[in-house]
Amino acid sequence: MLVHGLVVSSSYHVPLGERLAQRGFEVYAPDLPGFGRSSKPEHHPDTRELGHVLASWVEACELGGATVVANSYGCQIVAEALLGRPELADRVVLLAPTMERRARHVPEQLRRWRAEQKTQSRALQRLLVRDYLTAGVPRALATFRHALADVIEDKLPYLHQPTLVCRGGRDPIISQSWADEVRDLLPDGHGAVLPGATHAINHEMPLQTARVIDAFLRRTAA
Repeated sequence: MLVHGLVVSSSYHVPLGERLAQRGFEVYAPDLPGFGRSSKPEHHPDTRELGHVLASWVEACELGGATVVANSYGCQIVAEALLGRPELADRVVLLAPTMERRARHVPEQLRRWRAEQKTQSRALQRLLVRDYLTAGVPRALATFRHALADVIEDKLPYLHQPTLVCRGGRDPIISQSWADEVRDLLPDGHGAVLPGATHAINHEMPLQTARVIDAFLRRTAA
C-alpha cells in the first residue's frame, strides 16, 4: 500500500506501483481526503485525522497486514495510523520521512523546498502543479502547518514492525543524520541509501526503489 506525501496525490506513486506490480505485488494507492481524486472536506484534516482515515480505509478494504510504503509527509501519517492500530501493517517502508527535528520551522523548510525543486524532473513538476491546483492553496498551506506541528520521533519507538528507512543520496529535504536518527528510534529499524536519488525517489527512481523494497521484504520475510 502506497501512501502519498504533502499535498500531492497517489499519481506520483504510479511509477513505483508499476514496478512493484511487475514483481508480483498487489498494489493499492489511495488519495487521502482533500487530495487527488478524493472528496474535498470543508476543513483541512490534520495529521491525526489523516492517520485515522487511513487506518479506517485499510480496515474497510480488509488490507490489514499489508506492507505500507510512504513518502515524505506520508510517513508521518502512517506513523499516526499505526500508533493505535499496529495490526494494520506487517512491515513498513519510510521513503524520505519528514519533518526533520532540526528543520521544523518555515524558513528552513522553504529553503530546502526551493533546493528540492531544482532536482525534480519535468514530469514530476507537471504532476505536482496539477496536484497542488487540485488541492488548492488554503489546503496546501494548512496541511504544511499540520506537518510542521507533528512530531514523528515521539511515535517511532512504538512502531514495532520491521521498518525500512530509505533516503536518496541527493535529497535536500532530509539529511542522512535525520534518516539515521529515524532508523535508530525504531525498535526494528533498517536503513538504505539510494545514491543519486532525490526526495521523491518513488517517482524519480522507481526501479531502484522497488528493488530496495523487494530486497527488504525478502530479508524480513521470516
